[in-house]
Amino acid sequence: MNSSDGELLVERREAVLWLTLNRPERRNALTDAVLLQMAHVVREAGTDPSLRAIVLTGAGEQAFCAGADLTPGDTPFQSDPARLTLPLADLARAVHGCHVPLVGRINGVCMAGGMGLFGLCDLAVAADHARFGLPEVRIGLFPMQVLTMLRDLIPPRRLNEMCMTGRPIDAPTALSLGLLNRVVPAAELDAAVDMLLDDLLAASPIALRRGKYAMRAVQGMGFHQMVAFTESNIGAMIQTRDAREGLAAFNERRRPSWVGC
Repeated sequence: MNSSDGELLVERREAVLWLTLNRPERRNALTDAVLLQMAHVVREAGTDPSLRAIVLTGAGEQAFCAGADLTPGDTPFQSDPARLTLPLADLARAVHGCHVPLVGRINGVCMAGGMGLFGLCDLAVAADHARFGLPEVRIGLFPMQVLTMLRDLIPPRRLNEMCMTGRPIDAPTALSLGLLNRVVPAAELDAAVDMLLDDLLAASPIALRRGKYAMRAVQGMGFHQMVAFTESNIGAMIQTRDAREGLAAFNERRRPSWVGC
């Protein structure tokens, strides 16, 4: 699964898969090829029971992702009637079907389509110089697809303002809105991400996967449907080997040894 060159770097670090947008000279702008490759990698990752987390970041220190590459050529704005899904939508579907926790390492500017990637992450840590924005209206567009990834993340009036004015927000503001888990100086970004990964790796793999699935599944459910769904799922989780191991470890005052099932 590793790929050490090209526009998307894929690196397996023990139980964590790192995906790095590798176009720093273009502020890690997105192309069709990169989005399609990401979707493929995420789908593969979702089938690997030994994988515990995925980290998404950008190369360099200036940009996480500035959105779509607007130069002529391989851009996500090309219209092809023969293609039923756009690459960003394909990636969103892949992430939605992947129950591995996805961590965003936001190392700089995060704009437009980059906000879509950010919205797909379950957890996110940002450098304090990062900025977040949806400037599409300033070039005659609107963040249509990105809305689906941000609707439940950003408070409605602030989302309206970002979409309708194109005005960006800084990292402290994003943190205050609940969009980020932590904001740290750039020099401390890797340490903050590692700390978050340590917490994920200390948790039961099957609990995280089933939990992420459940959190996605209950979205849009009515109250009674949600209660019935969660009731049946906790009953199933109690039967897992990890649940038995976790309870035994708690009572024996030791660290659990997870098996992931």
